Amino acid sequence: MPHLSPGLVVAVVSGKGGTGKSTVSVNLAETLCETGLAVALIDADLCQSSCATLLNEEPPASVLALARGAVSADRVFHRTACGVTLVVTGTATRPGGPAPFLFDALDDVLETVAQSHDVVLIDAPAGMDDAVRWALDRAHVGLLVLVGEPTSVTGAYALAKTVWQTVPSYPFLTVVNAADTDADAVQTATRFAELTTQFLGQTPTAAGWLPYDAHVRAAVRDQVPAVRRSPALQAAFAGLARGLAPLLPSARAAA
Repeated sequence: MPHLSPGLVVAVVSGKGGTGKSTVSVNLAETLCETGLAVALIDADLCQSSCATLLNEEPPASVLALARGAVSADRVFHRTACGVTLVVTGTATRPGGPAPFLFDALDDVLETVAQSHDVVLIDAPAGMDDAVRWALDRAHVGLLVLVGEPTSVTGAYALAKTVWQTVPSYPFLTVVNAADTDADAVQTATRFAELTTQFLGQTPTAAGWLPYDAHVRAAVRDQVPAVRRSPALQAAFAGLARGLAPLLPSARAAA
């Protein structure tokens, strides 16, 4: 593991697909950037990379190309229209998973952006493959995205169990996505916390919730972050961003 600078590294994860994890990552990155923070977003999904598509951006090169020696390091750091530094890992088709050299290159890239950004978001794949383990191992905190469905809660529980069996003190935050009401969001977060507390002896910290909003589907279709179109989502993501503020290096130093 590389020696990282104090910049906050957040692994955005989910126990299963379909929770809107990448949409959360993209909109949170843009929201944090709007507050004046230097933000980097690493798309570490080696099979279903979507952050560049959601932002309608075309990074000139991937980390996989860098790892293969096909491009220079400076070509993988792409500045988006809103000012986020976007890095895409690329698609790894090697049977059995990506080669170790890819994670070596990811370590180098992460070290670079961590030294020069206030926040680094790693959009990890769903589930618990090698890329997820890498993201969680490198991050200061894991942001676990839930939706109000039994399969989402079950998948998140399995992920948290795997991590907490190895690192009992690992800090997880939960965010409930696409909730119909505040009561529904609270119920989902509470159900998950009760489950992990009872069976794992660990309780995640609820970081907030994001409302269901028809603007999300339209924004995905139009390849723009939904926070540019929905005041309700702007407010919700701003609240989530404020929840991360105490974890920033400046806050930790002041404490």
